[in-house]
Amino acid sequence: MDFQLPDAVLARIRAVLPEAIELRHRLHRFPETKFEERRTMAAIRDYLSGGAVELLDPLIGTDTVGLLRGRKPGPTVLLRADIDALPLQESSGKPWSSANPGRAHACGHDGHAAMLLAAARVLGQSAEDLAGSVRFVFQPAEEEQGGGRALIEKGLLDLQPRPDVAFALHGWSGIPLGKAGAAPGAAMAGSDNFVVQVKGRGGHGGQPHRAADAVVAAAQAIVGMQTIVSRNVDPLKPVVVSVCNVRGGATMNVLPEEVVFGGTIRFFDPGVRDLVRGRMESILAGVCEAAGCSHSLEYLEGYVPMVNDAGAVSAARAMAVAALGQEAWSGDEPPSMAAEDFAYYLGRVPGCLIRLGLGTDWPPLHSPAFDFNDDAMEAGIRLLVALAMGYAAAVRT
Repeated sequence: MDFQLPDAVLARIRAVLPEAIELRHRLHRFPETKFEERRTMAAIRDYLSGGAVELLDPLIGTDTVGLLRGRKPGPTVLLRADIDALPLQESSGKPWSSANPGRAHACGHDGHAAMLLAAARVLGQSAEDLAGSVRFVFQPAEEEQGGGRALIEKGLLDLQPRPDVAFALHGWSGIPLGKAGAAPGAAMAGSDNFVVQVKGRGGHGGQPHRAADAVVAAAQAIVGMQTIVSRNVDPLKPVVVSVCNVRGGATMNVLPEEVVFGGTIRFFDPGVRDLVRGRMESILAGVCEAAGCSHSLEYLEGYVPMVNDAGAVSAARAMAVAALGQEAWSGDEPPSMAAEDFAYYLGRVPGCLIRLGLGTDWPPLHSPAFDFNDDAMEAGIRLLVALAMGYAAAVRT
């Protein structure tokens, strides 16, 4: 495969980089969570307005979807960036830290959006060298579920021209700066949530025999659920069962009537999901009956596993080498038990999510200290532009 980014395109990327970094800082300073991304959407649409990208009216409220038509025939490449923030308090200490209390771009979506906007600007200036079309998707509500699936249900992937392939770029702590990687097959986990309510009979802490202790029943159920992975699931099938919150009681000498706890299940095999759910029901029923308590389990099915297409991974590797150099590909990155709603795109269109290195010692994703690494921006823009301009050459090879 002999594709290389033209010198004129590389010059445009270098020229737009300072603007892209400044834009990222503005997005980072005003983070917005699920379906509240109105200011973010306005900034995105303002940046794209008047250019070569044809913008659609929002499909689900705070999304931006656009199309760039190249001057030559070729495939349609979909490039997606997520734009929402997390509901947590930032502690990075950067001058552009969040000005919205309790909200932070702690997963790098500000970087993803800014890189794709810069790529759209460069590609619009390079349409004479573009074979095919590029569908740009700036998607809300990735973190707390809803955005990707809602866009697809509204017909995103049926818009003409339909995408032949879909790519997303995600900043990734732990990968060396300037490198990128992906692996074919299941790359990110399916994700379900659960909420358990244990109801007992409240009473005096000094007279537990006159009560039905919901705290003890909930504690035993939580411990029992931690044995599902170690004693019921095939050790060769990855799964996580995590209880992440517990609420019950308010004083030192009163046994509460109710305890509520909740958490998450992560899996790659839908059969394992079913097994875990069944074992949770059995454990809760047995423990609560023995303690004289009742219970309810609300099981909330969430994201499906994200499966990268082998051909798309091969094309991404070729584009990473073309855009960033022979040593740029970090290899087959191991699967992650984090979830990603790009899975819904890949259930309909071949494609892959590519991890972009932010540095081996960079703060982890979803940490209050996280901030996207500006030094990774040029590599990300180069790779996005190469995916759009070089995919046709990659699939012919």
